[in-house]
Amino acid sequence: MRSAVRIPPRRLVLLAVLAAAGCSTLQSSRPALSESDFAAIQPGMTRDQVLARYGPPTWTFGVWQEHLTIWNYRYSHSACIVYQVSMRPDGTVRDAGTAPDPACDGGSYPL
Repeated sequence: MRSAVRIPPRRLVLLAVLAAAGCSTLQSSRPALSESDFAAIQPGMTRDQVLARYGPPTWTFGVWQEHLTIWNYRYSHSACIVYQVSMRPDGTVRDAGTAPDPACDGGSYPL
């Protein structure tokens, strides 16, 4: 016959609080963004303007040949699409548009 695991009531409360805190970080205070939202990004916008409107990118990478930093915003998990913003060294947008999401290739890419 198995014995029941007994967890002290104070520990149960602590576990419940920790679980609730963890779940709350998964919810964003921003509404979900769409491709039409990102279409407002125009060449010449500043890094600060993009950050203020869209928040930090999901991940970035550099393209050293062109001296750019590519900001990637994942907005559509089901369509396997990200929105990429090319940032110049002076902190302005060169261009922006959609691209395939590398996470859909099954590789180990940043999420």
